[in-house]
Amino acid sequence: MWSWNHLAPGWLLFLMFLAVAIGFGALGVWLLRGRAKRLSEAEPKWLDLITHTITVTGTLYALLLVLTALQVYGTYSQASLAVATEAAELNALHSVVSEYPEPTRSKLQGELREYVDFMANEAWPAYRRGDNVEGDRQLAEQLSKTLLSFDPTSEREERLNSLALTEFNKLSEARQIRHTFATAALPTTLWFTLLIGAAIIIILSCLIPTRTRRASLVLVCAVASMIALLTFIIERVDNPFRGSMNVSAGPYVEAGKNMR
Repeated sequence: MWSWNHLAPGWLLFLMFLAVAIGFGALGVWLLRGRAKRLSEAEPKWLDLITHTITVTGTLYALLLVLTALQVYGTYSQASLAVATEAAELNALHSVVSEYPEPTRSKLQGELREYVDFMANEAWPAYRRGDNVEGDRQLAEQLSKTLLSFDPTSEREERLNSLALTEFNKLSEARQIRHTFATAALPTTLWFTLLIGAAIIIILSCLIPTRTRRASLVLVCAVASMIALLTFIIERVDNPFRGSMNVSAGPYVEAGKNMR
């Protein structure tokens, strides 16, 4: 969806979502309440018909909301796992290269520290702004060159180098998986479907005949508020590396502390 995350704090965006939904509902009551009363007078079973229609459409829309929420939360959880896995592989690789002889050991340790510092201090702020991050690829390539340039002089060093290359391959895989979540977001078509469905449910609620305008406002505003709340939650969790609910860079920070 459109990137609201960096424009205002989460609480302000929620109020905006709520105000738009309630405002749309109040406008619908003002425009449609009179028509709802005329329809109920002309059609004796209008209340049963509109109730049945709202039940069917509301159930379908609620199912769509639930499935969408599960999808975005699943993506968010997988992105968190990808970050934690990459940080764990960095720690594991650091443990292995710490057994290398000098000066290769210090060089590899320095490159790993540079990698985690880049992820925590440069990559994550860039992700939150919606910018592409390429510096980690260059750092990984430099790390690979250093590992491949190491010339073992004993059987122990050969085993150590083989283990380090294995850990580096795991790190590269985790890095690629993390990259796939950097642009993960719900398609625009699905967002339009959610918004159009919300409008339909609110309009149908406005067509429920009531004796007073206040009763109509209470019913419609309750429906609009719940839709606004659920839609806001989906928007917050969607695109896991951005906004106030973004995946934390904490695993990289902890990995950096272990490397000092």
